[in-house]
Amino acid sequence: MSRDRTVWVILLIMSTLSLGIMASKVYPLNKKWTGAKERAEQIQFGTDEELEQVIEFLETRLLNRSEFQFALEEEPMRLTNVLYLTDAYGRPMRYRKSGKLRITAIIDGSTQRAIVNYRDKNFVVTVGDSVANGEVVWIDSEEVVIISENKEIHYQVSGLSVEEDVTSKNGQRREY
Repeated sequence: MSRDRTVWVILLIMSTLSLGIMASKVYPLNKKWTGAKERAEQIQFGTDEELEQVIEFLETRLLNRSEFQFALEEEPMRLTNVLYLTDAYGRPMRYRKSGKLRITAIIDGSTQRAIVNYRDKNFVVTVGDSVANGEVVWIDSEEVVIISENKEIHYQVSGLSVEEDVTSKNGQRREY
C-alpha cells in the first residue's frame, strides 16, 4: 500500500508541475491575444484624413468638369474647327508657316503658269519670273523648279506629293 501511495503522490506532483509549466507558457500568449483583441476593437475604418481630402478634391474636380460647356468659335468658314483637311493621298495637311513658298496650282494654257503662295499672298508666275529671292526656271504639270542662291529647288504642287529640296551637282544651273 505504501507503494501505491508513493506512485500516486509522484503522479500528483508531476501533474501539478506540468500544469504550472503549461500555465506559465500559455499566460504570455493569452496576454498577447487579449491585447490584439483590444486593438482590433479600437480600429476604425474610413477615418484616414489624407484619403478623405484626396476624395474630396477629386469630387470637386469632377463637379467642375461636368459644369464645363464646350463651344466652337462662330466662324463657319473655318473648316479646321470641324474637319481635318487632307491632301490627295489622304495624309493630313499640316499647318503651313506663312514664310514658306508653296505651289497651289498649275495653269495649263498657251504658256505654263503656276499659282504660288508665299507669305500668305498668291502670285501667278511664268518661267523667268522672280519669286521668294529665286527665279522660276521650269514649270510642268507636276512641279515648279526655282533656282535660288545656286540651289535648284523642286516644288511639287501642294497636295500631290511631298515637297523636296534637290541641289544640282557642282552648283551649276540645269538648262531647261
